[in-house]
Amino acid sequence: MRPLMAIEIPTRPDQLPTTAPRFVGKAVKRIEDPALVSGTVEFIDNLSLPGMLHCAILRSPHPHARIVSIDTTAALSLEGVEAVLTGDDVARWCAPGITAPEGWGNYCMAVGKVRFVGEPVVAVAAASRYIAEDALELVQVEYELLPPVANPDEAMAPGAPLVFEDRGTNVIQSRSYTWGDIDRVFAEADRVVSRKFRWNRVGANPTETFGCICQWDLADNSLTCRGAYQTPRFMALGRAASLKLPANKVKVISHAQGGGFGGKGGPRGTDIAALLSRKTNGRPVKYIEDRIEYLLAGGGQSWDRYYEAALAVKADGTVTGFRVRLVDDQGAGAEGYGTISAAKPLAAFTGNYRIEAAFYDMTLVATNRAPTYPYRGYGPPPHNLVLESLMDIAARELAVDPAELRRRNYIRPEQFPYTVPSGNEYDSGNYAAVHDRVLEMADYQALRKAQAKARAEGRLVGIGVVSTVEPGVFDWNAYATVGVPGVGVPEGVKVAVDILGNVTVAVGFNLQGQGQFTVAAQVVADYLGVDMNSVRVATASTDVAMPHFGQGGSRLGVAVSGAILGACDKLRQTFSRVVAHLMHAEPEQVELIDGRLQLKHAPEHGMSVAEVAGVMLARSDLLPPGVEPCPEATYVWTAPNRNLPDDQGRCRSYLTAANATHVVQVEIDRDTGQVTIPAYFIVDDCGTRLNPASVEGQLQGGVAQGVGAALYEEYVYDAQCQPLVSTFVDYLVPTIHEVPMTTKDHLVTPSPVAPLGAKGCGEGAIHTTPAALLCAINDALSPLGREILETPASPHRLWKVLHGPCA
Repeated sequence: MRPLMAIEIPTRPDQLPTTAPRFVGKAVKRIEDPALVSGTVEFIDNLSLPGMLHCAILRSPHPHARIVSIDTTAALSLEGVEAVLTGDDVARWCAPGITAPEGWGNYCMAVGKVRFVGEPVVAVAAASRYIAEDALELVQVEYELLPPVANPDEAMAPGAPLVFEDRGTNVIQSRSYTWGDIDRVFAEADRVVSRKFRWNRVGANPTETFGCICQWDLADNSLTCRGAYQTPRFMALGRAASLKLPANKVKVISHAQGGGFGGKGGPRGTDIAALLSRKTNGRPVKYIEDRIEYLLAGGGQSWDRYYEAALAVKADGTVTGFRVRLVDDQGAGAEGYGTISAAKPLAAFTGNYRIEAAFYDMTLVATNRAPTYPYRGYGPPPHNLVLESLMDIAARELAVDPAELRRRNYIRPEQFPYTVPSGNEYDSGNYAAVHDRVLEMADYQALRKAQAKARAEGRLVGIGVVSTVEPGVFDWNAYATVGVPGVGVPEGVKVAVDILGNVTVAVGFNLQGQGQFTVAAQVVADYLGVDMNSVRVATASTDVAMPHFGQGGSRLGVAVSGAILGACDKLRQTFSRVVAHLMHAEPEQVELIDGRLQLKHAPEHGMSVAEVAGVMLARSDLLPPGVEPCPEATYVWTAPNRNLPDDQGRCRSYLTAANATHVVQVEIDRDTGQVTIPAYFIVDDCGTRLNPASVEGQLQGGVAQGVGAALYEEYVYDAQCQPLVSTFVDYLVPTIHEVPMTTKDHLVTPSPVAPLGAKGCGEGAIHTTPAALLCAINDALSPLGREILETPASPHRLWKVLHGPCA
């Protein structure tokens, strides 16, 4: 059999086998939308299986307590109840969840003691959710209360109660990184600006909460899970580990999601539903999380952080050093991989700037709050807020315009690829050009003149100019420092052509709203020269899908493009062999142009992709030796040239570096502390925009979440670790009236290393918006000599800043 040649993955759209791309780079209509708007998409709560039971969960009302006894007798006797699950069952059948670092995980249900309000204690499977909820009221649980630790200071104090007694400490991890001669840089600085910052917990809060249906096959000892899973392959591996099943005995079928943003959760609910199915002799069990459960402990809480940070600055405004000490409240363990969010800032630690040296001290602490989970941006948004706030403070102290101070410190275009002190490599960019374009678009000088006039009238008007880098296409090496070792994050696809020339792309991820099915269809349609209407994108279950990760880390548009291009190039090579054999030529003499496999020296002689597939499937007697009658190909793509981290965590951890500059104008009402946003401008550079409409949506959605984090959203706990947030009356999510419709433009600096030159953009504006808003608010407060260094800058918190005593 003739071996395939090296796979060719284009790094520019003009390298596609077409005279001109018809779909890539165009704002085509999304192929996902007809099913969504017609209501035919099957979300998990729409699905009902024969014999299905419904799960309800009794959750702990205490943040820290030993479980003395549980009496489920009355609940079991209620008509319609089929099974009750307690910690005794869990301890017998399960292992604690996998964590990073290891050893800080909980079981899916409290075993022996509870560690946070909302932790599952008892679960019921019944004929209906109503009966299951009624049964929970009949369960009697006796607790022995234990003193909780409500914050990191309490948790790290000598003699503090331990969240996990077997660990002997509440410090999950503590380590520091030094990049460059940080002590010399700060000693030689003309000025050091430093502040303490507090970022309070926020969360994803998708429209759809988590849901699943689990069915245990007792004869085969296998498990099938259907649900709203963001990373189905890893969910399957995690369930195999926690439920003590062989990995090939767990099948995850991922349904379309009504939002995710990293905070969907799912491991606990899935394990509980699976175990209830096991107890009911394999009947399917559905669990749909309600909003109160989500807000209490559903997997959406993130970024509970305390910062001390400083910049070393020269008299001319050159920033030479950046020092950060972070204490991160992880809550009751590391089960949700919230620790990764503290490690991700290594990928773009010094932002857009030529900062010579940096230092990062990171302490992760367990408390009796709910465990933290991923959230869109996965850690850099708070870090960017700290860095950009210090840049503004330095500008004020030096009497330099904050926009000018940033421009003086940008990495220059000729310096790319650029390695930041923390070791990651930025692939390309032109930060000054993006900066200049947004200042021009916003008419920055006019904004400043209007601000001066408003201040003369006694109004509190502020302007923020903030630049950030969005690292895209992550690698596990970025997170080795918190216990997630490895190099290479795969994304695999299968591309198949049927006998009539229709194309099916099988992917491992589900429909989640970003338009990635459309991107997949665009890329394959342009490569193979078929119409987008003839391309179908389908989600494969984990037992048959190619290795994949799915959404997360601003990666999927780039990664799935690479996988599709690799598979299509395999098809091109196979098709070229078929055409060459039929036309008595060599495969090297055949080229694919606009959907035709034709002879280079005689392009009038050739066959369409559909014709070649038809020959392969209907006339296998005509095929050359060694070519199977199978017009399909698979390919698994990983980011090239990633490497293991050194002892200071330095490594090439992300493939691409998108960037953006935001200019925002705010006004603060002196009497109420309410912030309004009259104007918001964005210029970004995410390389080739595979589908500009999708990029626009990602940016605007990121702004909405950034506005929430900066101005409204907060998971509030009292001094005894009792959550004070249980509904959207308590947890304020911005509406369309609070989120500005931004004015946008873009530049394109293609990535020289990524497929088609695209860069990650999925986390988008949430990297930048909170910093931009806080900088603008502090600019408004600066004439009063006041500042706010805590998020959210809610009306009540701002009112106290305005009317309280000066610091």
